[in-house]
Amino acid sequence: MTGNLHASRSCIFDADVDELREHYANTLKPVRVSPIDRSSTISVEDTHFSVGEFDIWSGLCQSGMEINFSEPPDAYALYVPITGAMEMDGGGHQLTSAPGTLLAADLSKANLLRLHSERSHIGIAFSRQSVTRQLSELLCSPVIHDIELFAEYDARSGAGAKLAAMAQLLWDSLISEPAGTISARSTEFFFRTIMVALLENVPHRYSALLERPVSPAMPRQMKRAIDYMMANIATAVSVDEIARDAGVSVRALQAAFKQFKNTTPLHYLRQLRLEGARKNLLLGRQDGVSISDIARQWGFTHVGRFSILYRETFGEMPTETRRFTRG
Repeated sequence: MTGNLHASRSCIFDADVDELREHYANTLKPVRVSPIDRSSTISVEDTHFSVGEFDIWSGLCQSGMEINFSEPPDAYALYVPITGAMEMDGGGHQLTSAPGTLLAADLSKANLLRLHSERSHIGIAFSRQSVTRQLSELLCSPVIHDIELFAEYDARSGAGAKLAAMAQLLWDSLISEPAGTISARSTEFFFRTIMVALLENVPHRYSALLERPVSPAMPRQMKRAIDYMMANIATAVSVDEIARDAGVSVRALQAAFKQFKNTTPLHYLRQLRLEGARKNLLLGRQDGVSISDIARQWGFTHVGRFSILYRETFGEMPTETRRFTRG
């Protein structure tokens, strides 16, 4: 995975152990590879595409093999099986992927991948940063806990079948393009569409929050509270001041934010500030403005604390956002 938005392609055919190790080190992370049957050799074909924060690959493991990551990728993966079986151990889970069953998992916690003979699949990896950012946008609130994505999912009907079809369509579009002609921007949007479908349908820690029904219109007092926050976005304000301007008690204000935003007033204010700071960082036209200046513009007086909150919310440091924008 790379932070820059460009498309790259790499292929191996009839690879042995050393070639496969080099291939994985160049495309995902360093690995240890060994045959399931110690007396046999490894024969693998694989084609891999990288686009910014996303990867997709497919091929055939003609012989069985085991993969141990020396440095597990900081990414989430979706496996769409075509033939054969694969098992994954990690995070206290043991998952099996076979035709008809998708596998979605946090690769950073994967201890072992076991591919049986004649295993073929489409694999897609989404960087942790991209998933955290996307989930935060879907929830309209920070993602502060581990997503806990480890699941087997039916690929034969419903959302699972649609996910599998989207993965196949993305793969077909990439594999059919001549080298050097892939549109990185449109491909990135395709990856993001699959990522949203994954988050909305495959079970994880935040699934219940994504499924909650749309709330009715916010009460007038709550809108006044949000207007007050926006007007004082860079000023230190208390929940008492917000409630007083909105014309409600602190308890009523807190109850309204819990019902309509699933958070507290001050956490919501902090989220507004973080999103404002992020928009400034993403502009990419502020070479003379430091990150600490942007933090202060949005009410953060301690840059170190701002950086921690920013990473918890968007999955990356402010410096990474600025570097990615400039790149």
